[in-house]
Amino acid sequence: MKKSHFLQTLYLQKPLLLILLIATLSTLPWIGLGEFYTKGEPREAALAISMIEKGEWIIPSSYADEFAYKPPLNHWLISAFSLAINKGEVTPFTSRLPSAIAFIAMIGICFMFFARRRPVLEAFISCLIIITCFEIHRAAMTTRIDMLLTFLMVAALIQLYTWYEKRRFGLLLSAWAFLSLATLAKGPVGALLPCLIFGIFLLTRRENFFKSALKCLAILASALIVPLIWYYAAYQIQGDAFLDKVFAENFGRFLRLDSSSLDIDYELGVENPWYYYPVSLIGGFLPWTILLAISLFFIRYKKPSGTIKSFISQIMSMDKVLLFSLLVTVVTIIFFTVPASKRSTYIMLTYPFIAIFIARFFIFLTDAKPMAVRISTSILLSVGILALLVVILAYTGIITEDMAQSLSKRERTLRDIHVFFTLFRYPGWLGLLGITILLAAIVNSFYLLRKKMNLKILMAGFGLMLAINIFMDSYLLPGYKDAYSTRPFAELLAKKYDLNDNVYVTNYLKSYRNLYSLNFSMHNSFKNIEKEKPDSGYFIALELDIERIKEQYKEYEFTLLESSDKMNENKNEILFFKIEKKN
Repeated sequence: MKKSHFLQTLYLQKPLLLILLIATLSTLPWIGLGEFYTKGEPREAALAISMIEKGEWIIPSSYADEFAYKPPLNHWLISAFSLAINKGEVTPFTSRLPSAIAFIAMIGICFMFFARRRPVLEAFISCLIIITCFEIHRAAMTTRIDMLLTFLMVAALIQLYTWYEKRRFGLLLSAWAFLSLATLAKGPVGALLPCLIFGIFLLTRRENFFKSALKCLAILASALIVPLIWYYAAYQIQGDAFLDKVFAENFGRFLRLDSSSLDIDYELGVENPWYYYPVSLIGGFLPWTILLAISLFFIRYKKPSGTIKSFISQIMSMDKVLLFSLLVTVVTIIFFTVPASKRSTYIMLTYPFIAIFIARFFIFLTDAKPMAVRISTSILLSVGILALLVVILAYTGIITEDMAQSLSKRERTLRDIHVFFTLFRYPGWLGLLGITILLAAIVNSFYLLRKKMNLKILMAGFGLMLAINIFMDSYLLPGYKDAYSTRPFAELLAKKYDLNDNVYVTNYLKSYRNLYSLNFSMHNSFKNIEKEKPDSGYFIALELDIERIKEQYKEYEFTLLESSDKMNENKNEILFFKIEKKN
């Protein structure tokens, strides 16, 4: 048996190395390109700055008096990479590196899991779907906890399933490690949800209910031991304020408690309707939902027959891996539908397990309905050609910036047009690289579409999407991110003024917006004016908030020194004041 397992591993080495290479090339070379331009990324990265510069390794602070109420595994990794690579300087590259590595590792473990239990082609195509789909690619390229958490939960579920097959203690130990790390990444949900899914899977395999429950509870309890040490240490530092936020985030959010009834100064999240997740999956799996939609016109439909009992019986008799994948998908979506706060990233755990079903369907289409595959690849080909055409026409001056701006009067759209036309005129060597890769994919697709090699046409579609992503990540998006970065304004302030623990802001999200990107660019140095109550110093706020702030802090004299343009994450002018208390 061991020899057979070794030979199988040897057989899978080449496709494994190939899929890992594709995953690496789609992310790792490009994550350092482009500054932070949203609120989420610099908010996470600033916590790593606190760890390195202030020694706050247990519960780091961020943005004035904010502190991290979620476990710090991601920030530990960012700090470690920053210390190892940049001598302690936290950069976009070191901040995004944990997400990219987690993504690559997830692709590898998913491929081996499915390839050992399903046809290798299914496993390979399912991984290509994950690599190129919108939601997972976006998460792999950003400084957020979602990709790391997804990898750890996927790995834990795979190890639990493998332990169910082989009953080896080492597999259970590795599952425990992944569950503990998942909890250290975001909280108890990292261990609770995988254990719940595994418990339901055991019940479908006709295992005793009490034994199944006991197994899962034992695994869950043991996985919480190490994270509880961190929770205790964090409580010792922040006290009841920490417990209030932990309760609000982990229980208040799930139980739909109103934020006004909880001792927190922010809203718990964006509320979305119950059907939000099915819709987000359609968007998250783009562009492959296009092929799924096209296939609807080529499939013959049959009236459903049989009873509900026979339908359930068919599901229970599915291949074990497919049944497990179905359970992961259904349980996860139901679990996260309960809270009112819903985000598309919450259900990223389902993507590898949905992708195996999509892969099976795509292989069926290449054999039975190849026209659907050809149309889908042709659509992606058209998108690639259109992108190149726009770049060429703008570069040659056939399409001018004035012509494009005549299509809209919206201020933000006009700014975006200016940014992209600047990129079109001065592509640089990275732009030329992105253009060359996309051009090669277009030529390859043209060639294959003339042949009757349906599977290769499907692969050409994956190649096109990979090339489009690289075209965006190496060329267009870095320039766009840099254009909306606050770093130039931060460097201007640091050069002209003596900023030494004397920069103040408000920190009350229910009333005012926070400037997370500028805070990161200024080395996480902001202080809360409400708590510090300084006699003098500097103050930063957005133009749309300043009148209300002046009304609230009438005891201060505000003297405007600098103002930025609107090229930042809040799309509003940032104002820099000298403040002094009135006599």
